[in-house]
Amino acid sequence: MRTKKWATLLLICTLVLTALSGCSGGSGKSAEENGGTANSGAKAEKVTLKLAMWDSNNDFITFLTDKVKEYGSVNPNVKVEVESFKSDSDYLQAIKVRAGGDALPDLIELKPNWLADFKEQLIPLDDLGVVSKNIYAKNYAVDGKILAIPSVSFPELVYYHPSVFEELNLQVPTTWPQFMDLLKKIKDNGKYIPYAMGGKDAWPDYPFNEFLPHIISDKESYLSDLAKEDAPFGEGTPFYQGYTQIAEMYNAGVMGPDPLGIGADQANDLFISKQAAVMASGLWFVPTYESKAGNLDDLAAFPMPYRQTEDTPLKLMMFTDHFYGISSSSKHQEEAKAFMEWFYSPEVYKEYLNGAQLDTAFEGVESDVPFLKTFYASHQPEKFMYIPGDAAYTELSNAIQLDVKALGQEMMAGKSVDEIVKDLNAKWTEARKNK
Repeated sequence: MRTKKWATLLLICTLVLTALSGCSGGSGKSAEENGGTANSGAKAEKVTLKLAMWDSNNDFITFLTDKVKEYGSVNPNVKVEVESFKSDSDYLQAIKVRAGGDALPDLIELKPNWLADFKEQLIPLDDLGVVSKNIYAKNYAVDGKILAIPSVSFPELVYYHPSVFEELNLQVPTTWPQFMDLLKKIKDNGKYIPYAMGGKDAWPDYPFNEFLPHIISDKESYLSDLAKEDAPFGEGTPFYQGYTQIAEMYNAGVMGPDPLGIGADQANDLFISKQAAVMASGLWFVPTYESKAGNLDDLAAFPMPYRQTEDTPLKLMMFTDHFYGISSSSKHQEEAKAFMEWFYSPEVYKEYLNGAQLDTAFEGVESDVPFLKTFYASHQPEKFMYIPGDAAYTELSNAIQLDVKALGQEMMAGKSVDEIVKDLNAKWTEARKNK
């Protein structure tokens, strides 16, 4: 009798164990083999990625903020939140502070000349599939590693109102002397401010103080080459020649009564309202103009004529911008990588380009910017790519706190080119000795 009870109990235990085994998965595979984790029954972790960016165009900030929310339909466990800034200078200051506290957002936007400064705070992205389709990423590698992905490219242009040119019988200039003559004619007429300069913000002088020496050097490696010289700023150098041209413009009284007293937004408004005849900026200015003016009927552009004579090729400065990288302090690097693969996928990236109204940085995806097509139909300059300085240049420029945009403000306030280059050469030479 006792033997029969034990047999019955043994049979019940066997049946229970079999049932439990069946509940664990009929395939007989482990949770890991089934594509999950050892705790596959638990819900996947909800992750929030922080993305920091800047843009002067409110409409684009709104577009991007809404666009990244769509990622939730692709990966419901990941939410992407955008923190936006209106100016790159305010953005850079905030990001530097956070980098010092090891508190960067998961995804950060960068300019090409910031990459070397943040190389310790970024993870390599060479293994991302989308990198192979990017046209420019390898050009901006730091120490052989791609630390951020450029999103757009665009030309730097001089904008003008065709109606003003027609009214004053002005011709589009193709050399620097012609450009200066144009501005002086507008000044002499007295009806319009010749050039809208928001010098109070410093950065609007970049088409001159940052780009002019670079492009007249005729070397895309110009900035890196500076690091190889003890005194690269004096007479006979591209820097001296470029800054002499800039001084000619700044001292000609063609930037309104108080170029240092107004900021970028005020300068833009002067141009958009046709109180100013000319201003220079990247292609990114076009959406801003259209949003305020309502249309592009009275807007056209020409290449900044940096050259002295028509015997020299007319070069067009091209800028690659809006680089996105993943911070090394992020706790969700794999989720951030997956988001970037989605963000730069052709369908999503095409919408990004249309929203930004800038030129492409990826093979197989064309931008649709009517203004740009019209510009290239009228002008066929030789493209010149802006390439930031290498690590050696960055180290030296940081050591002497070189800020070419601030130098532009000093020039507008009356500081001479000779004073500037004497000071720069002395600091640069000393910094090279102390490397």
